Parts: sequence; structure tokens; C-alpha cells
Amino acid sequence: MQIFDVNQWSIIFNDANSLIKLILFLIVWAVIWLPIAIPLARLVKWHPAAPITIKQKLSLLTSLYLIAPFLVWWVSKIEGVSLLRYGLTWQVNLFQSILFGLILGISSIILIYYLESLGGWLQWKLENFARLLRLIFPLLIVALFVSLIEEIIFRGVFFSFLREDFSLPLATIISSIVFASLHLIWEREDSLPQLPGLFLMGVILVIARLVDHDRLGLAIGLHSGWIFTLSCLDTANLYSFSENIPQWLAGKPGQPLASVAGLMVLLLTGLFLGLLFEAQL
Repeated sequence: MQIFDVNQWSIIFNDANSLIKLILFLIVWAVIWLPIAIPLARLVKWHPAAPITIKQKLSLLTSLYLIAPFLVWWVSKIEGVSLLRYGLTWQVNLFQSILFGLILGISSIILIYYLESLGGWLQWKLENFARLLRLIFPLLIVALFVSLIEEIIFRGVFFSFLREDFSLPLATIISSIVFASLHLIWEREDSLPQLPGLFLMGVILVIARLVDHDRLGLAIGLHSGWIFTLSCLDTANLYSFSENIPQWLAGKPGQPLASVAGLMVLLLTGLFLGLLFEAQL
């Protein structure tokens, strides 16, 4: 069987359970990526058993994610559907939703960090603010790129697969478990304590898709806002946590979702999205 034979793969997909579709997608993605990843890992001097640096991760992640749009297009042809089924529509309201989500994501983190500073849990390092100016544009581009691909895959393709065979709550749970679990591929030490937060993040982003009339714009913007804000704060070294406050409560750089404060960002966002969803009914 030729790997890109649409007719043969269509037969398999039409007969397969949604979980099988999800697994097949991941397998094909990995098979295509590995011939690129292996020499690239050697080039950036990374071994799977070794800790990964930000530059190494970004190089490998970029190569993996650049494949995704072509794979999504291929799957849409196999299923005989438009990209709208996965929540993608190239209309003005997509970009409006992304902008709204971006603002919401940035605001939610700044609000929680501001409240932490009022409580003495966090100290701002405003003397480092000048560093931020040269970082804003590249960090925004990276945040939008990563969020776009992850939302298309997890809240787009995978969630759409799962809704074929499972109820909405169960499809949300399964897609969020997959989303959280796959983060263990890159940084197991940092990701393991964040698994509950990553799962909750996946659920919130599914809600964002539903609030946005089954489109991905709001989820992309929200996801981007979180990544962008945390990247700016951490890369520019704009804050430090108080040593008197436990890390599980206030937070830890590199593990934003392994704390009560990080979970509060998600819960407040989820509450706001829930109110928006009720207002639409």
C-alpha cells in the first residue's frame, strides 16, 4: 500500500473506530517525521535520554509541526470533508476570535500574577523590562505557530474524530488525556507534575471551541496568549517567587501548571468561557 494512496486509506478510515483513527494519525506522523528527526537530533546534539534545552526542543518541535498541516490536509481528503469539520474557516471572524483569545489569555495570567504580587508571593523585576522589547515579536510568532498546530491537531482533528463514537464529555476527556500525555515526550520531569493542569487546559480549550461556534479561533488565541505571556515573563526574567511560599501554591518557573496559581488561571478562564456559552443559549 502506498502511504499516500487516498482511496485505500479512505477505506480504512471509513471502517475504523475514532480511537484507531487517532492512533493511525500519530503513527503516520511519526513515520514521516523520524527520518527528519534523527539527523536533526544529531545536528543539535540531543539524545532522547538526555535533558533537552529550549533551542533543541524548538528545532525538533518546528520540524515536527511543519509536517502537521500537510497531514491534516491529507486526512481531510481521506475523510472527504472540508477543514471546517476540524474547526478551521478562513474568514475574518477566525482572526477576530484569535485576537480576543490572545487578549483573554494574556489578561488571565497577568491578573493571577498581579494578585500573587499583592499577596507577597511574587516580586516583579521591572529593571529587566527593557529585555522584553526585543523579545515580544519572535515570542509572539512562536506562540501563535505552536498554538495553531496544537489546536488543529488536538481540538481540531482528534476531537472531531472522537465525537463520531463518543459523547461530548467523553470526547473532551479522551482528547485532553491525549493532549496531556503527549507532553511527556519532550520534558518528562517538568511535564509529569503538570499533567492534571495540562488535562484541565485541554478541557478549557475544548470549551473555547464550543463557545466559538465549533471553530478553533478562540482556542488558538487563548493558547497563544498563555504561551506568549509565560514566555515573555520567563525569558525576560521579569519576576521571582518568594522563598517563603511553597512552589505547589505560588508556582515554579518552567512548571506553570503544577501549582494552585496556575490552575486558578485555567479555572477563571473556564468560568468566563462558561458564562459566554450560557449567554449564547
